[in-house]
Amino acid sequence: MNDEVEKVLRNVLAYRPQYYGFRINTIIILMISSSLLLILIKIFGVYALIIIPPLIMVLHPGSRKGIIKLIQRIKRDRPLDPVIIRSEGLTMIKIQNSTAVLAKMKTDYDNHAGTFSEISEFISDLMKTGLNITAYSVPHLPEKKKPEDPVIKGKLYYSTYLFLWNAANDIKNLKQTVKQIPWEGKKVHLYFDIEDSDIDKIYQIFHRSVLSPRKNYLSGEMNRSIFSLIDAEKPAFPTYCEALEISDIPAVVKFSMKQMNRQRLLRIASSRIADINFELKQRKSRNENTEYLNSVMKSAEKLSNESRKDEAQILLCGLDFMVIHNAPYGLTREISKLDRGLKIAGMRAKNMSDAGTKSIFRFEDFRSENIAYPMDRISISSFFPAYFSSEELSGIFLGMNEYTGKPIFLDYFEHSSYNFVITGETGSGKSHFTGLLIKRISSSEYSRVLVLDPLNEYHCQDYSGSCIEMTLEKYIEELHKSSEKIESARIIIVKYDLIKFEIDDHTGLDLARSISEYMSIIKDRKTIIIEEANIMLRNDQTLKIIENTVRHSRHFETAVVIITQSIDDIRLGATIEENSSHKFFFRNSRNTERIEKYIPEGEDMTKLAGGKNRKFSECYYLYGDRYTKLLIAGND
Repeated sequence: MNDEVEKVLRNVLAYRPQYYGFRINTIIILMISSSLLLILIKIFGVYALIIIPPLIMVLHPGSRKGIIKLIQRIKRDRPLDPVIIRSEGLTMIKIQNSTAVLAKMKTDYDNHAGTFSEISEFISDLMKTGLNITAYSVPHLPEKKKPEDPVIKGKLYYSTYLFLWNAANDIKNLKQTVKQIPWEGKKVHLYFDIEDSDIDKIYQIFHRSVLSPRKNYLSGEMNRSIFSLIDAEKPAFPTYCEALEISDIPAVVKFSMKQMNRQRLLRIASSRIADINFELKQRKSRNENTEYLNSVMKSAEKLSNESRKDEAQILLCGLDFMVIHNAPYGLTREISKLDRGLKIAGMRAKNMSDAGTKSIFRFEDFRSENIAYPMDRISISSFFPAYFSSEELSGIFLGMNEYTGKPIFLDYFEHSSYNFVITGETGSGKSHFTGLLIKRISSSEYSRVLVLDPLNEYHCQDYSGSCIEMTLEKYIEELHKSSEKIESARIIIVKYDLIKFEIDDHTGLDLARSISEYMSIIKDRKTIIIEEANIMLRNDQTLKIIENTVRHSRHFETAVVIITQSIDDIRLGATIEENSSHKFFFRNSRNTERIEKYIPEGEDMTKLAGGKNRKFSECYYLYGDRYTKLLIAGND
């Protein structure tokens, strides 16, 4: 893949030409002011000198901004008043005589290149519709769990809404075009049925109280500060979404993209190429660094080439962030976090508070942007706010997503397959993770649990609810009696001799059959955990029974958890692999090439943390065709 594809475009509009070390704007201002002063002296003589102080105030940027702020404090702007309209199955929003159709966007993003490519394809299809699109991502607290839950306390999630509009404000044509948009891609879903809760989130974009300009923010009922992207030098990957999520910054994200006249695009690109060529010669003659100019030149040349194509995919875009906080000191803290996160992501943003309330109105107006930025398809895909975590908070807490800092929950009885595979070398943290799962399952009464424990690693004293420990012989005896002890226990831990199991085939068969019997006798949800499952899977007779149990587990509301040291053990039973949609890969120093079938080659399985004396462990969690890196705390 070449460098142009891997990098986003630089903002050619942000480039300011310099001649012999001076910015062209400065030279023009000096020429105009000098000419004006000479004319005034010619007409009024020495009295013309009186005009110099006000002239400086008008021309000097700092003085000009101060005048603007003073005018805005005297003349208070009225907040925008958005109107929601529902018509023909669509929800529209009207702002200052301009109308847009609303759509909610959800993506199955997992912080990996393959998923990014699939979402990029969908965004490209949206670009081809000819519509202008403005996306707002609104932060909010979790909706499905109590915000005071320690696992999710302070965590913010983002809901993304698309404002679809056309420049002519032709509502009839807009509706027809919107109805032709594909509602789903491989990893993207659009919802045009906007609920009242979504409308409430959208209203958070718009300020209701009067705002007063301050040094680096706008004060009001909620203090706000607008940051706009000036330029970026980064790979074509949505890193800023990850930065916002990890830091839980309360910032509304706005990304706008609108159709751009090809002739205008060509003029801009040609002008920048000419200016850069001239400046490059000057800088080279002075032995100065030309890295920035070279990168801007590449972007300008790409814009020029794209503008000559029949289907040019260059749009005029803008990326803004509105940080909101009820206290000025809190806002300053969040601004600092945002600035740091964007710099790490290779993005340069400007605090637009100097523009006063004008920056807020441009942010709220879906037709405007604070700083224009021409982008191609890959750049648009990289900056589009479509890469936030989905809010999946039902089920059992597994651990934290290392990419986003968000908790991961699993409601496995709501999936197509209930079964697990957990694999990793000795001391990698498999049993510790399993113990935490049992504790969380029992404390929430999510399901009953049967644990086959040949190494005596699990004990009732560690879990809440009714729990019994018994030998294999006693367990089978009670099972055959259909005793109340078996039916009433929430957790059953079965101890057996691993060496005897390996020597005596009858013991293995009895154990395998007892698993199937438990599955059919107990009517509630059940989770059956098989430790050291490799011993069972290497015996043809017990393997056949286990495969049959896994194949029919869904019918009996049963989740079978296979725990083993090697992925090769799972491959002994194809049925187990096919019917286990949840796979957890802990540290493994052997046969890592076998794991590449599930986890890409770039991920190093040998460096995952884990072990009894560690404060945390790590694993890769694979679910369907998605995977993430899971951080598991040392205790619950």
